Amino acid sequence: MNHHLTMLQVMHSMFSGESCFLASEEWHKMMREQYTANMSRELHDIIEEFFAFFTYTPSLVHKLYGLKHMDVSTPQALQIISSALEEALRLQARTAVWYGKFTKIAPPPTEAPSWRNDPLFPKILIYSDIVYATIWCGYYSCMVIVHESLRTFSYPGPHEAMVIHFRDQICKSVEYCGGGVLGPYRMGFALRVAMEVADPMTKTWLIARLKEFSKIYAASQPENNVAVLSD
Repeated sequence: MNHHLTMLQVMHSMFSGESCFLASEEWHKMMREQYTANMSRELHDIIEEFFAFFTYTPSLVHKLYGLKHMDVSTPQALQIISSALEEALRLQARTAVWYGKFTKIAPPPTEAPSWRNDPLFPKILIYSDIVYATIWCGYYSCMVIVHESLRTFSYPGPHEAMVIHFRDQICKSVEYCGGGVLGPYRMGFALRVAMEVADPMTKTWLIARLKEFSKIYAASQPENNVAVLSD
């Protein structure tokens, strides 16, 4: 299974408003039946488990986007909020269980000085393996979506701080994950999510990185990554 492609398909569904066919049980069954011979069965199963629940994130984002254009005091909006809050909490619980299993086999990243002496992110994240790095970035993206949802619904907890933390984890991963021809594919989804929750300084930084990526992958052009949730 090409996980870079899966992330891009989720991104297209999430920000286009279309239903995500990847969330169907038929697709999940096909993913489970795939096997990549160059990784252990344990890692393969954990990665597929992650993508199985990750494909539900577009549904949550669609609800958040829909609420932007509604009077949140109406019965219809309150019903959407209740449904979206339930989805966010369920996704948070599933991710927590998955995280416990993933971290038993995937070493966490370590910090190192920026190779490019980046003034905004002088410390970057280094991973033991590019496959692990890609999944870590998917995890950060998922947690941004969860905590931004819970923050929007005023659910108790330090959700604003967690959004910033996971957004910055994505940005600090760019130097390691974004190199080479596949860099824009590996980071495309994560950077799109980060753009949604970026403050002005971080947004400027993200636009600069996307301009660099667009020289390899045209879809990375900044104008294709305009935030929709924070407008």
